[in-house]
Amino acid sequence: MQKIWNIKKIDVEKQRSLAKGLGISPILAQILLNRGIQTNEQARSYLYDDISKCFDPFLFKGMRKALRRTQEAIAKREKIFIYGDYDVDGLSSVALLYFVLAGLGADVSYYIPHRVEEGYSLNKQACVSLKKQKATLIISVDCGISSHEEVKYLNSVGIDIIITDHHRILEGKIPPACAVINPMQKGCAYPYKDLAGVGIAYKFAQALTFGVMDISNHLDLVALGTICDVAPLTGENRILVKQGLQVLSDTSKAGLKALMEITGIQKKKISTRHVGFILGPRINASGRMHSAYKALELLLSVDYEHALGLAKDLDNYNRQRQKEESKTLKQAIAMMQSEINFKHHRSVVLHNDEWHPGVIGIVASRIAEKYYRPTILISTKDKLGKGSGRSIRNFHLFDTLAKCGHLLEEFGGHEKAAGISILKNNLLDFKEFFNEMAHKALPSDELVPVIDVDMEVSLSVISQKLIDELELCAPFGMGNPRPVFASRDLRAKDRPRTLRGNGFKIWLTDGKVTCEALGSKFNDIDISDINSEFSVLYSPSINDWQGINTIQLKLKDLQFS
Repeated sequence: MQKIWNIKKIDVEKQRSLAKGLGISPILAQILLNRGIQTNEQARSYLYDDISKCFDPFLFKGMRKALRRTQEAIAKREKIFIYGDYDVDGLSSVALLYFVLAGLGADVSYYIPHRVEEGYSLNKQACVSLKKQKATLIISVDCGISSHEEVKYLNSVGIDIIITDHHRILEGKIPPACAVINPMQKGCAYPYKDLAGVGIAYKFAQALTFGVMDISNHLDLVALGTICDVAPLTGENRILVKQGLQVLSDTSKAGLKALMEITGIQKKKISTRHVGFILGPRINASGRMHSAYKALELLLSVDYEHALGLAKDLDNYNRQRQKEESKTLKQAIAMMQSEINFKHHRSVVLHNDEWHPGVIGIVASRIAEKYYRPTILISTKDKLGKGSGRSIRNFHLFDTLAKCGHLLEEFGGHEKAAGISILKNNLLDFKEFFNEMAHKALPSDELVPVIDVDMEVSLSVISQKLIDELELCAPFGMGNPRPVFASRDLRAKDRPRTLRGNGFKIWLTDGKVTCEALGSKFNDIDISDINSEFSVLYSPSINDWQGINTIQLKLKDLQFS
């Protein structure tokens, strides 16, 4: 699919001023300008702020009430349960609060719902189980803000619940909990609204341990959950992740150390890429393919040999997940050929009785990326279908699902990702109504993917010194993308060499400079005509192979001249 290259306009005067004021290159100055950073003060804050610049946790609405109730439960040795989601954000939140509460002397345990059997967030079956286990206080992490009936039930049986969650609040309705910590709620004075679930759990833990203990050693879990939940790496998230990656690179947690050894990254400086593409998928695979408890056991493990066994299990689960994902992707693309007409459909909604609920979100993401349509895949193994959706630019998935609420049993999520539960007999109506919403929100010219490009440069300016300087902008991720450059009038030195994982490697030259480049066939980068000139979009990086550093371009797109 042809993509639009949105090359940012160069402001030479501002670029020079920022470069001179901070002693940085004009290229880095332009990168900062492209991210809305206009002044020297803003630039210093972006480049050099540390954990001390984070906001006071007591600015959260509900924080003091939550703190008092938790302190009371600790003092009276009440049975506290942490209730978390089964994904990486939820599991890292549970692990963090468990470490902290146990360290404060609490009688604490945890509950993770089964993805297939129970679904997301609180459910009546789990609440009944916790009642039998004599829970008197439940602290939810990364879930609970939509669990109105479950909270009412807990109130009726004498169990208090503190909700810590970051998800959108439907119609502003808050469950009648003992306390709610969610920056999205009306009247919350906390300035930064985009914390992941684990970020909010960390702020709660900060309040609990104020003046008592240092919990910065748990920032590795904050980085893990924030990156894997694809939270925007802006503001406070960026500070927490930046510090958290440093902690993670030298973590003391046996489980994370074991997982890094199993995946071969134990001696590396851990980046967002290592977390998002190596550690995170293996932790997620536990809940996707089996039970999330094994992943949580890994995160909480204090015995390294035991943790190694758990890490091997997660690695095997991830291989199973990859096979199931590949099969589902092939089936979904085949179904699209008969069910989707892109002249009529501005969305993709597919369902299948055989699909595993644990992989449909990943596959929906791949389809949304490849075909550039909001995509929802639904597993209809049971009477109640479980669906997972991913969106594109300028299409707010959560708000759209709210308009479809009359056809859904449950839904929740964010602008770009969401989950639903739907009865089979509502599927046809939902497909049609969701597509109507897509038609209203997405004119045809917005059904072409746009790639934001920081600058157009020649290959000769790409150096190790520049790449090292660009790392000042790290960590990279949603909301803070890795810089992207355009270079024109290039040729291929040889034919592309196919790599594992649907990728390829090729050497590109402008006649003066030659660079190695990596691309992905799934992104429709076609370089089969090696005799023609072309332009490329890429992010430059350093490839460290057996101690030798070379420049490597990560291709984003290619267009023939």
